[in-house]
Amino acid sequence: MNISFKGFYNTGIGVDINKQAHAILSNNTLYVRPPYVHLSLTTTLNNNGVNDKEIFGEILKKFPNKYQKDTINFHYDKYFSPYQKKYKQEFWLNDRPLILRDENLSIFSKLAQLFTKLSEAKQLGANKYYIYSDECKANFNYFFMKGKQNLLEDFHKPSNVRAYAKGMTDEFFNIMIEYFNR
Repeated sequence: MNISFKGFYNTGIGVDINKQAHAILSNNTLYVRPPYVHLSLTTTLNNNGVNDKEIFGEILKKFPNKYQKDTINFHYDKYFSPYQKKYKQEFWLNDRPLILRDENLSIFSKLAQLFTKLSEAKQLGANKYYIYSDECKANFNYFFMKGKQNLLEDFHKPSNVRAYAKGMTDEFFNIMIEYFNR
């Protein structure tokens, strides 16, 4: 059973932050876990009251999800590279790398719009069955690999989704400013 919310359902955002570099081995300073942020978004689009499948259809057209046709899975990593002495960013969209370059600017624009819409959404939520399903676990596999498996309910709380979406909206703004100022 799917519970339909306006435009989206089974929406969750997970965030993992490491604010300071940590030595992986206490007796070896060469292996360090750098400061980083990892964000995972999953949302399934519908046209319940709003035509979000058409609005955000370009994302699914250029980066189709081969497992869940109307679902967007987005992953963002920002980490400090000690060798380059700067922060690096990686983007993944439906299990494919999303490269920040001119031909992908429309996708980045749509993702920024999606995060903005999620940050302001009145109706968000997820089916309890979905939250404990293998499908949900697969969408948030990063967190399971890190041993953080009890967070799925928190990732789907509407207040958390709105807060993390707002943070990512601001991050997209900064990413685009930096890109255009190169």
